[in-house]
Amino acid sequence: MPFFRDTIMTTEGSSSTTGFCRLVGHSSIYAMGNIARQLAGFLMLPVYTRYLTPADYGVVGLITFALSLAEVLFGARLGQAIPKYYFDAHGKLNKNKVISTAMIITGVLSAGTSFALVLLRVPASQGLFGTSEYASIVGLFAPQMITLAMESYCLLFIRLQERPWLFVSLSLGKLVLQLSMNIWLVVYKGMGVMGIAISSISVSSFVVLILLFYTLRQVGWRFDRDLARQMLKYCWPLWISGFAGLYIGSANRYYLRIFTSLDAVGLFELATKFSAVIPLLIWDPFMQYWQIERFKYYQRGNAEPVYQKVFLVMSTLMVLTALTVGILAGPVIRFMSDAKFYPAVYAVPFLAFDVVFDKLALYFNFSWLVTGKTGWIGRNNYLIAAIITVFYLSLIPLAGYIGAALAIMLAHAAQLLIVHRASARFYDMKILLKPFWVTVAISAFACWMANGLMARDILWEDLVAKIFILLFAWAFILMPIMRNRDNRQYITRIVSMFLKIK
Repeated sequence: MPFFRDTIMTTEGSSSTTGFCRLVGHSSIYAMGNIARQLAGFLMLPVYTRYLTPADYGVVGLITFALSLAEVLFGARLGQAIPKYYFDAHGKLNKNKVISTAMIITGVLSAGTSFALVLLRVPASQGLFGTSEYASIVGLFAPQMITLAMESYCLLFIRLQERPWLFVSLSLGKLVLQLSMNIWLVVYKGMGVMGIAISSISVSSFVVLILLFYTLRQVGWRFDRDLARQMLKYCWPLWISGFAGLYIGSANRYYLRIFTSLDAVGLFELATKFSAVIPLLIWDPFMQYWQIERFKYYQRGNAEPVYQKVFLVMSTLMVLTALTVGILAGPVIRFMSDAKFYPAVYAVPFLAFDVVFDKLALYFNFSWLVTGKTGWIGRNNYLIAAIITVFYLSLIPLAGYIGAALAIMLAHAAQLLIVHRASARFYDMKILLKPFWVTVAISAFACWMANGLMARDILWEDLVAKIFILLFAWAFILMPIMRNRDNRQYITRIVSMFLKIK
């Protein structure tokens, strides 16, 4: 159902509010599906942190980094191009060609890369871990390059069809399968990391077969050479920037393995699971819908008020969520984990706000995407990659996994400042960052109070103190926003939309 078919409003303000409330409605549905798709890893944390060692957890993190690197370099991911060319195309046949052409390109290249990784699993293990001990695990993870790529394209096609409940159903089904396989292999069979590898490839392969059957029945196998050339041209600067982005976000695992140990990698990996709650609950479901709708707003013209209001709501939600994660992660880790995983808590606040800075920088990348200046995304990312290299080499040998968390947070904060200013030269959304930085300062002070000055040895006392500080910080952040009548009415409508959907 088209975004603006609901109603025709007579004023710009009411039109943007109605449109954004519909966005929130769809986002809340996609949130359920997106949470289900990624929740397996988080729900398994009590199991992983009792049946695996920090070093085992570090192995999984390093392999994930290696596969992501191979995907960026050789996977030919076209997900950024699909929505643009899908809406530019006229007629169902041409729209279907966009989907099938992208699937053929990515499928062929990803299959070749997966096959090469399987053949080279021994040297790959030696390069990653300094030993061939994990070669079999590398070989089992490698085919996920193609299965996860095809899964993401099929799910994107479902979103383009605006079928959020189908998206949710498929995601819940995968969650049930993933949890069942993980518990059986890790707990009952005692297979450790090998069990995680077998479970991941088995479930991913089964789900992607179902999705391919659904998608290909509708779009067919059609390949358009000219369209392929256009999408590749559009995306190659994004791949270059993606390589830099991957280095910024994931190379810390490799530096940790070199300068410290696999145990440190495992503690860092556990901390990232908590920071991953922020995109899981807020950013990713929002982007499931906004990824497409932002282009529609731009085509209508005079879209700046909408972009400003969306930024206000999303940045506030993300800061509040990061603050909550940064303060409450400690009691949660102490409650569910073995004592050897407790030190991971010290990295969580840095990683939580790192996610906020990173995702909000992506928000401003739209100015380059919509004007076709995607090369600037790569330039910016490589500048940040150079900056973070200095941080990694300085802070990781000094402070281990905590230094890695601090390094990436500082780099993404710098990136947000740079992107906000540089992107405005091409399309200025007229968004001011000063109110956002005020909320970050309040949150930083609250985290210091909760995790340092007011921390308690007894678990329930620590939890009560942290909740008390958290509520006060929430109030200080929300009061200036809610004093504004327009903001108050806008947020009330958005909350109502969430309640109706749920």
